[in-house]
Amino acid sequence: MLDALLDNHLAFLAAHRGSVRRSAEAIEVVGESEEFSAWIPLTPDAEIPAGVRTVRLVPGSGAGWEERLAAAGFKAAEVLVHMEAPAGSAVGEPVAAIRSEADAVGFAQVQSAAFLEVGEPDYDWWQQMFVEQALRNYRAPDQSLYLLRVDGDPAAITLVLRTGPVAGVYAVATKPQYRGRGLATRLLAQARRDAAGGRLTLQVVEGSDAERLYLSVGFRPAYRSPHFRRS
Repeated sequence: MLDALLDNHLAFLAAHRGSVRRSAEAIEVVGESEEFSAWIPLTPDAEIPAGVRTVRLVPGSGAGWEERLAAAGFKAAEVLVHMEAPAGSAVGEPVAAIRSEADAVGFAQVQSAAFLEVGEPDYDWWQQMFVEQALRNYRAPDQSLYLLRVDGDPAAITLVLRTGPVAGVYAVATKPQYRGRGLATRLLAQARRDAAGGRLTLQVVEGSDAERLYLSVGFRPAYRSPHFRRS
């Protein structure tokens, strides 16, 4: 049985970043962009498929994988930390999930402003992908997309995806000119409300500023998921 936190993350990847194929031995994530693709072994003796460039380990992968991957030409890369925080009541006014295409496009605009640099490779592709994913998912019954505006301008966002008792927080972002106003804190408070009676989770890169931020607001590591890559 898959860990409930991992299952939530895989549901997000399937909804927003590509497709997920599961078997008894492994999970294959096929991303719309290569950076989202990964193979996740679920047994110690699963066979690494030919052509796999990224392997991600989870607690159910079993022992001995670091040695096997090194022998196959993989090198250690980033570590994704799955974190949890207490769910339930939170201070402040509730935030309503978006309910219109205009707000979905505004959600995507914040993603582009927060995560992309003008002129970077594939900038136009990412912008279009953000819009398409927001329009496709904002009505999904298992998801709530949140958008805060400042004087009418889309300013900050987050997304909560529910799988059983787990509520996963994704796409926490604020436009640079609106940072430091407590907008992300308000959105995280809404995520806590969404997770009432269950579990609240998110993922961050180990050692990042984001990890330090979430530790400061009550999230704690649940487990590490090391990544390995080969060219």
